[in-house]
Amino acid sequence: MIQKKTKTKELIFKVARLAEDKKAVDTEILDLKNIADIADYVLITSGQTPPQLKAIARHIEESLSLEGIEPSHKEGTYGDKWFLLDYLDFVVHIIDHEAREFYNLEELWSRALFVPNSEWT
Repeated sequence: MIQKKTKTKELIFKVARLAEDKKAVDTEILDLKNIADIADYVLITSGQTPPQLKAIARHIEESLSLEGIEPSHKEGTYGDKWFLLDYLDFVVHIIDHEAREFYNLEELWSRALFVPNSEWT
């Protein structure tokens, strides 16, 4: 079990760096392990335009796919303001600033531990 947790943490850190590769902004990793059963981590990041959001999502999905890691579920299409990639152990939200402010996912998971950027950058 420890090996799985370590791998999940390494993967979510990799996903954060992959998002940053495509100039994502305001990337946050929330540790849900002690408060929810839906996933160990949630990553929330933003982009400026629908094409950038799509590029971030595609970059993450294609990079993990090269390692044989596929999302169990995904949502969002070109022109959308929000892409979701669900990898079961972690969930990735790629969302524009307006929608992010409106839905305020950070507040929804306010009991989660925020993982400092210094841990994954």
